[in-house]
Amino acid sequence: MLGVDPSLRSTGYGVVDYDDSRFRLIEAGTIETRATDDLAGRLGDIAQSLASVIAATQPAVMVVEAVFARAVNPKTTILMAHARGAALGAAAGRGLVVHEFSATTVKRALVGSGSASKDQVAKMVVRLLGLSRTPRPADVTDALAIAIAFAHRNGRAH
Repeated sequence: MLGVDPSLRSTGYGVVDYDDSRFRLIEAGTIETRATDDLAGRLGDIAQSLASVIAATQPAVMVVEAVFARAVNPKTTILMAHARGAALGAAAGRGLVVHEFSATTVKRALVGSGSASKDQVAKMVVRLLGLSRTPRPADVTDALAIAIAFAHRNGRAH
């Protein structure tokens, strides 16, 4: 499964396989866009890059973080929603089924508490994937956490 943490600046993605209650990292990284490019170009970069990841890794589903509203900075929410739309378009173009999880749902699935810290979630990602260190940047860790949470909830493979 492909987990996506959408952001206009740096969209994190992580592809994991889940078999016999074990996780295996397939691929993970970020899609960085240039702040000097226009919005359409940046969204196109996200969509094309995710389409390439999907083509290369052939995940069965994509799980994306749900949009959440931030009263302090509504512009951030709008830009995240645009990046999320680019990710959804890439998934639809490849025929992927898409699910969405809130940050609280991801935290609950990995740590057992919807109020878990980012550090607690990161430690569970490292443990479940058998990694030697926390993936960086945090966008990658968050994307992997989303994919793992889906697998825990649904028991689906790659």
